[in-house]
Amino acid sequence: MPAFLRKSQIGLSGFTPERLRGWTSTGALWGIAGAGFVSLFLSDVPLFKKDVLIKLPVVREYFIDKTPDSDKPF
Repeated sequence: MPAFLRKSQIGLSGFTPERLRGWTSTGALWGIAGAGFVSLFLSDVPLFKKDVLIKLPVVREYFIDKTPDSDKPF
């Protein structure tokens, strides 16, 4: 029996699961930071506020409009 058995690894363009495993925490932090950035800059867009921000339990109370209808001009 040979001392070294060559096994093929699944990979895409030279990136194997072993090489990508070291980047998972960095990628997760960048993803969270990117989501926070997008949420911050789109928080004034009514469609984003209604479809995304009001459905998040953590920030729901901050984005619900509690202004009475008599105080709204339109």
